Order: sequence, then structure tokens, then C-alpha cells
Amino acid sequence: MLEQDAPPLPDELEPEEESPYLRRQKAVPVRRKRVSRRLRGVFFALGVLLPVAGAGYWLATFALTSPSFVLSAPEDIVVSGNRFVSREEVLGVLGLSLTGNLRAGANVFCISLDSKRRLVETLPWVRTAAVTRLLPHGLLVSITERTPVAFASLSGRVSLVDSDGMLLEKPENAAFDFPVLSGLENLAGVEERRARLALFQEFMQQLGVEAPRAGWMISEVDVSDPEDLKALLILGQQTVNVHFGRKDFLDRFRSFLALLPELEKSNPRLDSLDLRYRNQIVVNPQPAASAPGERKD
Repeated sequence: MLEQDAPPLPDELEPEEESPYLRRQKAVPVRRKRVSRRLRGVFFALGVLLPVAGAGYWLATFALTSPSFVLSAPEDIVVSGNRFVSREEVLGVLGLSLTGNLRAGANVFCISLDSKRRLVETLPWVRTAAVTRLLPHGLLVSITERTPVAFASLSGRVSLVDSDGMLLEKPENAAFDFPVLSGLENLAGVEERRARLALFQEFMQQLGVEAPRAGWMISEVDVSDPEDLKALLILGQQTVNVHFGRKDFLDRFRSFLALLPELEKSNPRLDSLDLRYRNQIVVNPQPAASAPGERKD
């Protein structure tokens, strides 16, 4: 038998014949020290929150005590949006000490803007208001005034009235060209008054241009009956009280214009016309003037 060569012993291996695959060395664990959550919270409070709180406290103290933020003179209040509301009325209702004395003045950060807004809105001509701070020491009062839509006759007194039914005194040096509105005296509440005023505004929107263009002036409007708006129309020396109902005002006025010449032929002296009925006009002629010495029954 042939003798086989014996495998070389490990000691007989040459250095260059060592295996290229090296065994990975076992990692040595390193123990890290953990900081507790409570301790981290303390560090965060000391490093961040405490300085921020200190700065906030300093700023708040400075804002509330510094004379730089004291409202003391009338010039510190700016009023905008007012036409009929005077600046003096606004300053008076705000109730602030505006004598120029810093010690007696009010700090702008101590003023309740909402309460001052409500005070300004108690003025009759003010519909809405807004009050904002003007730093360092000022207030801006922005006003939206009410818009009158008619002269309202109530209890023998004539006042301006807006679409909400708010009665307004006529300002000095102001001119308005409105019809006199009646029929608001005995209404149950604000909503009912607004509904009658909405009816009046719809009537004026439809006839406000058409009637003057035709030569007629709308002198008075009666909304006491919600189903029948009545208007007193004037053309020169002629006056006619017209029943318009509650809708189709423009169409009925045009019918009035078209049929008026024929109506005047048979009724020279017209007192009132009722336009509420389709395809017909109900005429109420004026009574004839009594002759001198004629007895009236």
C-alpha cells in the first residue's frame, strides 16, 4: 500500500499560511451613568424656565409701573370713523383722567378695552366700536356710526331713525332729505319695529329714484298696517295718498302713472288711490270745497 502523507501539525504551519478569517473579539460593555428624569427637570427649570420667568416678571413690572405707558392727555386718544359723534362725547364717556398729570393718568395695560368699548357703544349715534392700545401710551377708538333712513314721527316729535329703529337726534349743521315715517308708535318690540322699517326701506329702494324722476316727491310714509304701506305723494300743488300694499311697489307705481291722466279726467280732485287690487284702482275723490256761506252738514 502507498503511504499517505500525514496532515501538517499546527506548529508546522508557516505564518503566511494562517487563515484570513479572524474571530471577532467580544465587545467590552461600558456602563453609562443615567441622569434621572427628576434631576433633568430641575436642570431645565434652573437653566431655562427660571430665567424666562424672571425676564417675564421684570417686563410685566416695568410695563405696569413705567410712566412711559401712562395715558394722561386727551391727545393720547385717537378717535376714527366718527362724523356725527363728537370727540368730546367719546372722551367724556370713557371716564379717564386726562389732565396731563402722569401720576393721575391710567396705565394702558390696566385699562379694560372691552369695558371701554361698551361705554362708547352707549352713545346713541354709535352702532359698533372697537378700542385698541397704541403703544407706548395711547388708545385708538374706532367707531361705526348709525345710518338714518327716515324722519320718524313719534308722539308728536320728529326724530331721525335708523334701520334698527334707534331714534337719533339731528346733529347740528347736518342736512337730511327723508320722508316722514309714521306708524312706529305702538309696536310690541324691537323686531317688529325692524320689520316695519325693512318694509319702508324696500319701498324706498324701489321708488327712491323712479318717483323723483317722474316728478313726484314722497313726502310721508305710513307703516302702521304691515299689509298696507301708504305713501303721500306730491306733485306741485297736487297731493295723493296712495295705498301700495306690501309688495310690487314699483309695478304699482308705474300703473299709477299710466292710469292717472284718465283718472283725473273723471275725478279732477283725487284724495287717495288704492293700488292693491289687480287690474283696477280704487279712487277716493276729494270732497268738493264748500262755497262761501254754504252750510256743511
